[in-house]
Amino acid sequence: MPGEFYVEGKQEKVSLQGILVRLDEIEAKLDKLAGEEPATGSVTADWNTAESDIVSVGAEDIRYKLHSLLLGIHNLVGIVITVRMYMPVNGNERKVYEQTFNATADPAGLWLVNGTIGIHQALRVTLESNSAADNGKEVDYDFMLEAM
Repeated sequence: MPGEFYVEGKQEKVSLQGILVRLDEIEAKLDKLAGEEPATGSVTADWNTAESDIVSVGAEDIRYKLHSLLLGIHNLVGIVITVRMYMPVNGNERKVYEQTFNATADPAGLWLVNGTIGIHQALRVTLESNSAADNGKEVDYDFMLEAM
């Protein structure tokens, strides 16, 4: 009959509506594979006065795959630029990454995450400079997430 389908070998009747619902479910899963829109921006802070936040990636109790995280330090002049990342571990924020760069010798673009890591809490990224000349300067960020 029109609008009725049978599963091969089972002679099981399947409605057209059931097939459409299943196709919608599959489409929703496939849409996740495209990832979210890349997030980009910049932050101005007094980087020498104190360690300052650049960006927070992800959210509490939401699972993501973080595919890349880049910082642009091309406006900075400090020879000790310290980048740190913090994330809750068993409910308490912990430093999970720290690396020092030289803004005058290292690349102006820092690829902090190049590959996929799974996160399920907000990942906070900070920067600190040893040069007062970096206060009030802009630091760029760029990251890509995929919902899980």
